[in-house]
Amino acid sequence: MNAAKHVTLHPKTTVNGHTPSTERSSGRLILYHAIAFLVMTTWGATFASTKTLILQGMGETNIFFLRFLGAYALLVLTSHKKWRADSLRDEALLMLAGLTGGSLYFVAENYGLHFAQTTDVSFIIAFTPLLTTLFAYMLRIERATITHRFVTGLAIALVGIGCLIFKGQFTWQASFLGDGLALLAAILWALYSLIIKPLGKHYDVVFITRKIFFYGLVTILPVLFIRPIADELPLLQRPVVWGNLLFLTVIASYLCFILWNKVLEVLGPLKSSYYLYINPVSASIVSVLFMDEEMNLYILGGLLLILLGVIYSEHKG
Repeated sequence: MNAAKHVTLHPKTTVNGHTPSTERSSGRLILYHAIAFLVMTTWGATFASTKTLILQGMGETNIFFLRFLGAYALLVLTSHKKWRADSLRDEALLMLAGLTGGSLYFVAENYGLHFAQTTDVSFIIAFTPLLTTLFAYMLRIERATITHRFVTGLAIALVGIGCLIFKGQFTWQASFLGDGLALLAAILWALYSLIIKPLGKHYDVVFITRKIFFYGLVTILPVLFIRPIADELPLLQRPVVWGNLLFLTVIASYLCFILWNKVLEVLGPLKSSYYLYINPVSASIVSVLFMDEEMNLYILGGLLLILLGVIYSEHKG
């Protein structure tokens, strides 16, 4: 009897010493690392998708409106128990977030895509983490520290942006305006990040996003009178138009948002943030392969300098 007990394996122990629960946990982590990679790759492709719609004749503000309208409808289906914030102050912050992270941001980004290459815009917006830290330090919103690495990384990234804007030709050109609008979008997203951070402590992330989509839609309405959306409805008959709109609405705005929130929950914000660098790289590959966009040494150097500057400034070592 006693001998039998000594040779009996624990029911939860495998031959190689790993428990099923450990294997399941390891497999779950691998799954969410894969999901994080796919989400960021998908978001990188949205720049080319938006650019395609612009080339098909859709207005920049109308692309934003249709994308947010569809995503908002889907969010309402999944989050409709709470409609208002707990205070007028929080409601005002949500409205401000809807402006900086919604209507103003996407209008700046979309118009930037109108005048510049998708590669330029995506990498300039990757400059956002540095701007967020800089603004947090200047506004004393939180204990953001400006280190030697940060200053060096900021300088490297700014040189990279200069390479993208001028491309070796120090003259005015259309892409100068587009790159400038992309930089404005990065500034807006940095401000949005600071506005949204305290709200996350008191409200569900799906509720916050639904409110941001709502205020983004409301604040863009006056602009729609300039270029009525009804004038572009015939464009929806083209498969390339409604196909890209469906991708931006259902996949990029709704599904990827839900998946990314789950990634943040499982992997944590630190490990998840490493995947942010895939976004501009994905946008660059898609735009060069499928949009026939220009690539020269100045552009390639600018892309690498921006990515290097952002990574270097955030590295703790």
